[in-house]
Formats: sequence, C-alpha cells, structure tokens
Amino acid sequence: MMAGARPLVAARAFSAGVTFLIPLVLARLLALGSYGTFKQFFLVSHTLYFALALGIPQSLYYFLPRCAEAERRPYLGQTLLYLAVAGGLSGGALYLCTPFLSWVGGPDLVAMRAPMALYCGLLLGGGALEAGLTAQGRPGHAAFAYIGSDTAKMLAYVIPAWLGFGLHGVLWGGALYAALRALASWIVLVLPLRGPLFRRELSRGQLRYALPFGGAMLVGMPQQQLHQYVVSVTSSPAVFAVYSVGCFNLPVVDLLYTPTTELLMYRIGELERRQRPDGEAAVLFRDAVANLAYVFVPIAAGLFAIAPSFLSLLYTPKFLDAAPILRLALGMVVLACLPVDGVLRAKAKTRALLAANVAKLGLTVPLVVGLNHAFGPVGAMAGFVLTETVHRLVLLALAARALVPSAAAEGRLRGTLAAVGRVLPGVELVRAAVAAAGAGLVALFAGGYAALDPLPSVLVLGTGFWIAYFGALVLVGVRPSAVLARIRG
Repeated sequence: MMAGARPLVAARAFSAGVTFLIPLVLARLLALGSYGTFKQFFLVSHTLYFALALGIPQSLYYFLPRCAEAERRPYLGQTLLYLAVAGGLSGGALYLCTPFLSWVGGPDLVAMRAPMALYCGLLLGGGALEAGLTAQGRPGHAAFAYIGSDTAKMLAYVIPAWLGFGLHGVLWGGALYAALRALASWIVLVLPLRGPLFRRELSRGQLRYALPFGGAMLVGMPQQQLHQYVVSVTSSPAVFAVYSVGCFNLPVVDLLYTPTTELLMYRIGELERRQRPDGEAAVLFRDAVANLAYVFVPIAAGLFAIAPSFLSLLYTPKFLDAAPILRLALGMVVLACLPVDGVLRAKAKTRALLAANVAKLGLTVPLVVGLNHAFGPVGAMAGFVLTETVHRLVLLALAARALVPSAAAEGRLRGTLAAVGRVLPGVELVRAAVAAAGAGLVALFAGGYAALDPLPSVLVLGTGFWIAYFGALVLVGVRPSAVLARIRG
C-alpha cells in the first residue's frame, strides 16, 4: 500500500517542507494582530473551499478507475465546470457578505474582502488538479503538481511580506497563486484528452455519488472549523493568532495520511473492478493503519512532551501560551491513524458519511461553545477533540462493516465489533502506544528538570525521545528496522 504512495509521499515531503515555512515567516514579519487577520482570512476561505466543492473532485477517485477511456474527459471536464461555477458564486457572495466578515474578524478582515473573494473562488475552480491525476493512476504527475503548486504558494505569500508590502500584499499574492492553479487544472487535466467536456448521463451518476458526500462536507467543514470561529468571534485577532498556532497542523500528518488515503481508495476500486475477495481490501486497510500508527502515535507523544520549547523555537516566545492548546490538538494526530473516510468513499457509502456528519454537528455545538464559555480557548479545543474522537470511532464501525460485509450475519452489534476486530491491527496499535507513552514520559520528566533554551531543548529532548521510543519498541518485541522497512514500503 505504502509503496504505491511513494511518489506522492515524496512530493508531499518536499511541499510540506516548503509550505511549513509560510506561517513561520509570516509570524515574524507581521504584527500579532495582522497575523491573526491572516489566519481568519484562511479560516473563512478554506471553510468555503472544502464545503462548496460538494465532493465533486473526490468523486473522481471512484469513477475514473472504473470508467472507459472515452469517459475520462467528460468526468474531468464536468468536474472543472462545476468548480468554476461554484467558485464564481462563492467569491461573489463572499465579497458582498461584509456583516459576516465583520462578525468573524472585524474591520481588518472586511478590508481584505476583495483578495479573499478572488482567492476563494479561484482556489475552488482549480480544486481537482491533484485528485484528477491521482485518480487516473498517475501518482508521479500528481506528485509534480503538488510540488509546483506548493512552491508557487510559498513564493506568492512570502515574497510580498519580505518586500514589506504587509498583510495587503500577502493576501493579493494568494489571489494570484489561486488564479495560476485554476489555469493549470484546465491545461493539465482537460487539454490532453479528446471528447466532450460534459455528458448528461455521466453527470447524473457522478452527482448521485458525490452529493451525499458533498452534503457531509457542507455540514462537516463548518463543524470542523467551529472551534476556530467561536474563538475568533469571542476574542481579539491577537488572541486568535495564538489559538491558531496551537491548532498547528503537522506537515507529516498530511504528508502520509492524504496520499495513503487516496491510494487506498484507488486500490479498493481496482479490487472491485477485478472482483477480488472482500478480505483483500480489509488487509489493505489494516496494513495502512499499522504503518500510520508507528509514525503518528510517537509524533503525538513526543510533541506533547516538548510543546512549549517547540512553539517558542518555531514561532518565537510570544506564542508560548499556545502550548496547552497544541497538546490537546495532538489528539487529532492519533486519530489520523484511521483513514476511514477514504474507505467509505471508495465503497460508495457517502450517505453514511452525511448522516455521521449531521450527527457530529449536533454534538459539536454544545461541547465547543459550552467548554469555550467555561474555560476559554483551551475549552474550545477540548470540545473539538472530544467530538472528533466520537465521530472517528463511528466512522470506523461503518468502514469495518463495509470492508467485512460477511460480519453482518452475526448481528448489528456483535457483527460490528467482529468487523472492527478484523480490520484493526490490534497488536501493532498496542505496541506503538506503549512504546510512545513510555518515551513521552521520559522526555516530559527530563524537560521538567532541565531548564534549556528552546533550540537545545528541542534537540536534546527530541533526540532522547526517539532513542527511548525505538528502545521501547525493542522491549515490546518490535525491531525498529522492521518498522522503518514497513514505512519505506
């Protein structure tokens, strides 16, 4: 499984290293309040981007591996046409919604509505670039697209800030990047192919598949970002800047999770086309979970131990108050060991995704709003992580039943538990958790006794954590070389 993802993982490694620099540079070049407005800009834009795509780009992972050669251009063309229309409508609506922008971020965010509207609309218009390439079984081309796109993004944001154009120049640079990406999507995906851009019968089938998942995203993305909106509305841009740093997304998570999920969907589609036994798809999922767990679980434990030094080193000590938020947010890294959403999409269980996201919204609002009111931004993050944990466990149960349909004969509850047991690598999960917890405790206690500056603290405690983690793996019966070999493919 991981071997097929190698080009995408390599590309994500490059682009993650490049895009990792963007918030670090801007946090130093922009004032704290301006950096908070920058994060609010992306909070609103990316919520609309992920919600209004309505699952259309992701539907390519289902249809392209199964379709005839002559049907590829219509599937890609009608996807880009939809995204262009949705992008135009969302950009126009965003430009006109000044009361909403004022509510979220105040007058500073309202002043940026023109580049925000262009950025959101054009980014949505180019939203099928990598998905369209990967779904055609072209991971090498998708990898090149990731590298080119993320490099252009870094240049578009960092150069205006470095030249002294401030927040205004940074956001207009983002709009230029989105325009180039939209143009590249049409050139790369559609121009090399022959045939019509749209076929009504194919479009209907694509919509029937995508809209339930799109509805899930329409509900799920605002829900997933609700904790940030709650903190943004109830605090100043400076406080939101600190909170957004605590929400720090580790590049390595996306580096491994996204291509693994995409290739998992593609391989499941291939197995169905070849009419292979259901057990083979379950093996793919179990192998992917084990590989991700040996990476994500120790990363979460290690960063939990060195969170204050880590944030001070990357973002300067003015963001030190984000450490408790980051420690809570690391729970999301552990949950990323379960690529369950990809399984449900590959198995055409998009209605189940919609129902689960609607239920999650009902749980999120009281937890996030209530805990934020009681404990402030730390409470908002705690409510978010609790909700996501419950939601991911529900999706795991649904994905297990889809991967092991024979378990349904054992009854709803017993069959679900049996299916989960068959798709989870229980021994590997326990070994990874025990080794990571032991190493994390060693690093945490050592950090309490050694008062070091941020750089030596991260280097010494971080190195010590990984030595302790691999030593603990040996104690629980796992050879570190075997773990590294699994990840290398």
